Amino acid sequence: MKYVFYLLAFFAFTPAFALPIDLSKNWQVTTGWILEVLPSSPRWIQLDVLPLSEIVPKLNFEPDNIRYVTMHKSFIITNKDMEETAKDAFSLHIPYISNVYQVYINGDLVSRGGEIEDGRILKSGYRRHITVGMDRYRLNLGWNEIRILIASAPGEELSVYRLFNDIPAKIDFASENRKINEEYFTYMLLFLYFFVGVYHGLFYIKRKKETYNLYYALFAVFLSVYMIFRSQAVYILELEPYLQSRLEYFVVFFISAWLLLFTEQFFRGYLSKISLSYLIFVCVLALVQFFVSRAVSIQILLIWQVSVLVFSLYTLYLIIGGVVTGNRDAKRMLFGFVVMFVSGCWDVLGSMGVLPIQNLGLLRFGFLFFVLGIAVVLANRFLRVHKEVEKLNATLEKKVEERTNDLQRTLTTVQELKIQQDGDYFLTSLLLEPLSANHQDSPLVQIESYTKQKKEFEFRNKKREIGGDIIITDVILLNGKKYTVFVNGDAMGKSMQGAGGALVLGVVFLSFIKRTQSKKEYKEKSPERWLKECFLELQSIFESFDGSMLISVVIGLVEEETGLLYYINAEHPWTVLYRDGVACFIEEELELRKIGTKGMEGEIRIRIFPLQAEDVLFVGSDGRDDLILSEGFPENRLINEDETQFLRRVEESNGNLEDLAERLKLFGDLSDDLTLIRLEWKGERPSLDDAQEELRESARTSLQAKDYESAVETLEKIFTYLPTDNEILLQLSYAYRKLKHFKKAIDLGERLRSRDPKHFKNLVHLIGCYRLVRNEEKAKRLLSKLGVIDSEHPQYLKLKSVLEGKSLL
Repeated sequence: MKYVFYLLAFFAFTPAFALPIDLSKNWQVTTGWILEVLPSSPRWIQLDVLPLSEIVPKLNFEPDNIRYVTMHKSFIITNKDMEETAKDAFSLHIPYISNVYQVYINGDLVSRGGEIEDGRILKSGYRRHITVGMDRYRLNLGWNEIRILIASAPGEELSVYRLFNDIPAKIDFASENRKINEEYFTYMLLFLYFFVGVYHGLFYIKRKKETYNLYYALFAVFLSVYMIFRSQAVYILELEPYLQSRLEYFVVFFISAWLLLFTEQFFRGYLSKISLSYLIFVCVLALVQFFVSRAVSIQILLIWQVSVLVFSLYTLYLIIGGVVTGNRDAKRMLFGFVVMFVSGCWDVLGSMGVLPIQNLGLLRFGFLFFVLGIAVVLANRFLRVHKEVEKLNATLEKKVEERTNDLQRTLTTVQELKIQQDGDYFLTSLLLEPLSANHQDSPLVQIESYTKQKKEFEFRNKKREIGGDIIITDVILLNGKKYTVFVNGDAMGKSMQGAGGALVLGVVFLSFIKRTQSKKEYKEKSPERWLKECFLELQSIFESFDGSMLISVVIGLVEEETGLLYYINAEHPWTVLYRDGVACFIEEELELRKIGTKGMEGEIRIRIFPLQAEDVLFVGSDGRDDLILSEGFPENRLINEDETQFLRRVEESNGNLEDLAERLKLFGDLSDDLTLIRLEWKGERPSLDDAQEELRESARTSLQAKDYESAVETLEKIFTYLPTDNEILLQLSYAYRKLKHFKKAIDLGERLRSRDPKHFKNLVHLIGCYRLVRNEEKAKRLLSKLGVIDSEHPQYLKLKSVLEGKSLL
């Protein structure tokens, strides 16, 4: 009776052409995997329309165990179907199955996916677009049956889709189902998006500041990779389905983040905490889903899908904000983004099952509109730049002419300022010229000088130099003796500043010389006192500049008859003696800072050096040492730091000044002003020979016998021949004190103090002299200096007691 019913139904309802056969309707469903039993018992449930997930809640499964389901459906194959497939073949298409499955046609296994062992899913089997070719002998003319056995773990999807990408479940010609895998348009879009990503990535490499190109490149590349995972080509890799899903989720999670970062960076120029927080959120989701079960990973996917909807609205807000602010690029980008946003929302909502719509994969096409929108933006930017270039080219000649005129006016102004500056330089050099003249002319002391200022200029066809170096020489009389006086100064600063310092030095120093030459009280000063007062006057003048004007100097006096050199060196390069073909320094330590240094401490010491016949002295500024040995950028220039190189040049030149200057230039280029003084003494030193010891003994005897007049006479004679002997100077001062010639005694004692400020016996002697002339203030000042030398000395303690009134003496 049953077969009669099937036969009547076959002839009553069979159409002339039945293919394709719709498999989306009229299924019988039951729990467990059943291969033999027909769906006639009450345990079978009718499923009118796929997907299977619609009826799963009505099925009873054992808790915490794998859920098994069997689906059964009958279908008819007609003669027409058999005839049409003679040149083709039958093919089964199932849009999507999750998870482990087996497909049977008339009891024969035609397809399977996944593995189950001992109640555990060892390998997942879910897959999109399952197409199975079917041999004609497997099918019957008339009624046939298809069984789908499905299993999934608790919490994960258990379903067979009705359609996927708008392609339904069906039995059709094999040629028709093969078209499902022919995704040529998808591959074209995939390569297009990948190329766009690489293109913008190269943009970022060339322009690191435009970071929005980086985010856009990542967005495009990640989307192209995601499209590979959503295409049938991914199954060529034969990845384990769950690993494939994890990789797909990892890629797709970041797509929304890169788009958000691109949009905010493009329109705002920075990334807010909102965007950065979302990026961190996506990173966490993408990493966590690698270490959880499939059921949990599906929940993570749902969380991400909700976040995409929320942050898509925020991205749309950013673009609309750009439109409101008048950004023309935002207006053009808005259309493409809206299309992409709508297509993306459609796919997300479809995959979530929130609305009764299918995930049609529209996002790949929506992104095409977005890319076109970006292309329009870039094209318009190019057109704007091109128009600006055309405009510039059209007015280039006029602009060049205007620019040339502007440059000419600027050059004229600069030239006028240069003329004014050179005029100032010229007037300053005229003021310095008479100050730097050599007013000395003596057969015994021969002086030569060399000056090369770093700054050269031309004013009204006159070439001149200006700088901070200065040389002054002259002749003065002190106590009836003729002295050659010289000074070599190097003022701080370049050009005008240095020249200003040199000008002040020249005026003050020459003023002091003129006073010495015209006033009797200056002519009666000792050379030590003269140098000391000259130095102090210069210090007081330069100190008034409050440290903005400093100058290093060597000031010297040469007694023409004896060749005795008195000098002061205030932080100037050391003086060089050239004797018998050998050059050496006559100084060993720095005692004074530059003139003008505020709060200068310490005693001023007058140095004394006896010259011999044919001795040559060289005094020079630091330009003699600061020579450029190799050129280059300022930070890479090599400057000479060996001051002994100057000694070698002196020896090579045999003491010749012109040759010395040339050898310095050959050794290195000048980096500063250079001045040199060559002083040669041509006299003969007087000598006592054998009478020296006899006179010393006579003076000692006279002092012991308290014959001070005889002692003074003898000591004066000896001092004429031995002016550097400080002990003779002390004895002579002491003898004058005993003769009550206190002024003379103090003068000689101060001369000795100028030479040696720490001479203990002389300080004790001077304190006594000042007490005798009732200059208690001066005596107390010297007492304090004596205490610094030796505060425990009995003589110091005795004098201290006397000056403080604790003893009568």
